[in-house]
Amino acid sequence: MASISTFPALHFPFSKSSPIPSHSFSLPSPTNFTLSAASFRHSPLQGRSLPRVLKQVRAVEEDASVPELGVESEASSPSPSDPPAVTVPVSPSDVLTMFFQAEGTLNESAIPSVTGALEQTEGISGLKVQVVEGIASVALTKQTTIQSTGVASSLIETIQGAGFKLQTLNLSFEDEEEVFV
Repeated sequence: MASISTFPALHFPFSKSSPIPSHSFSLPSPTNFTLSAASFRHSPLQGRSLPRVLKQVRAVEEDASVPELGVESEASSPSPSDPPAVTVPVSPSDVLTMFFQAEGTLNESAIPSVTGALEQTEGISGLKVQVVEGIASVALTKQTTIQSTGVASSLIETIQGAGFKLQTLNLSFEDEEEVFV
């Protein structure tokens, strides 16, 4: 899970009438900053005191909306500007088979935990977890779609969470479309 923290603009100890030192800078008019699925808006300082609020934004996999969590308690109500969730139909031409092979280190006693964690993932077949001469390998096949993002990274998070230390990752994809000769 990726997390991004935002902080309110810094409070400068200068009054509106005092000049800003030449070694500092200020941003004119509101400026937008965009990073991945989150956008941030910075406005110039106004007034003497600003509430100090720490906001945390969670990036969620697979085109989910990005909720904001405030450290101070705020009334949480759905905003009319929140975009609705988008559902895209999957056609047979969008289906892919992903071949996933990871090599690294793993204690032999952790093989059942890695296997169990991966077996809970939907669409996995041909799962093989083994340690040979000190080198651990995880090989599997997963049905996925072109629209899916983060499939490989979620598998990596799963195996690393179960104790696998990744060194090499090989991915290949096979298209399910029929080829006419």
